[in-house]
Amino acid sequence: MKTLVSTIVLIVLLLSMISSCKKTTEPVPNNTKDISGQWKWIYSWLDGPMSDSNPRTPQNTGVQEIIVFKDNHTWLKTQNNIHIDSGTFSTGHGSYTPYPGAYVYIYDSIVYYRNGISEKGTQDYYEISNDTLMFCGCFAGLYAKSDPTEGASKRYIKQK
Repeated sequence: MKTLVSTIVLIVLLLSMISSCKKTTEPVPNNTKDISGQWKWIYSWLDGPMSDSNPRTPQNTGVQEIIVFKDNHTWLKTQNNIHIDSGTFSTGHGSYTPYPGAYVYIYDSIVYYRNGISEKGTQDYYEISNDTLMFCGCFAGLYAKSDPTEGASKRYIKQK
C-alpha cells in the first residue's frame, strides 16, 4: 500500500511539473545582411603575388562592372554598360566547421538562378562592411572562388 501511495504521489508530482513547463519556440534570427542595391566593382584580388594586374581593377582591365540586387530578388550584371547576366537570387546564412575543434566559419551566401534553376558554381559567399560588398570563398572556409576567372575575392562599393 505504501508503494502504491508513493507511486501515485510521484505521478502527481511529475504531471504537475510537466504541466507547469511552458514550451516556447524562439524564432531563428535571419542574420543575412541586406544585399539589395547597386554595386560598382572596385577590384579583385587574384590568387598569386601582387603585380601590375593584381589586384585587377577597372583601370587596368578597362572593365566597368555594375551588379544590381533588387528587393524582389532579381539581379542583373552589366559590364561597360552592356547587360551580360541576370536572373533571380536567394540569400542565406550558415556556418561550417571543417573538423571538431576547428575555427567555425560563419557566412552569408547568395545563390544565383537562371530560369529558376541554380547552376553548379553559382553560389557566392559575401560580407558587407559599411558601403563595401566583398565576395570570397574564404568566408565559408573555401580557398577558391566559385568563378575561377575572377580570383580569390572581389569587392564592390554601393552606389545607391
